Amino acid sequence: MSLSKSKNAERKLNLIANEAKLEINKVCQSNLWETLGFVYFDQLDSKDKIAKVNFYYGQLQLINEIKSFI
Repeated sequence: MSLSKSKNAERKLNLIANEAKLEINKVCQSNLWETLGFVYFDQLDSKDKIAKVNFYYGQLQLINEIKSFI
């Protein structure tokens, strides 16, 4: 992959990661989850919220894996 394509891909991944973080922050009403991770998610008051943050957290993990190959 060329350098410009690599940088473009990384930029797009960063945008997706930022969106995922914003969504998790909305649901959690805090950014403490970044420090506590799943422990914080387990404290949420509804299964829908837990499912939503787990989805976005999974996206963040996938993005980090992809970045390691770029």
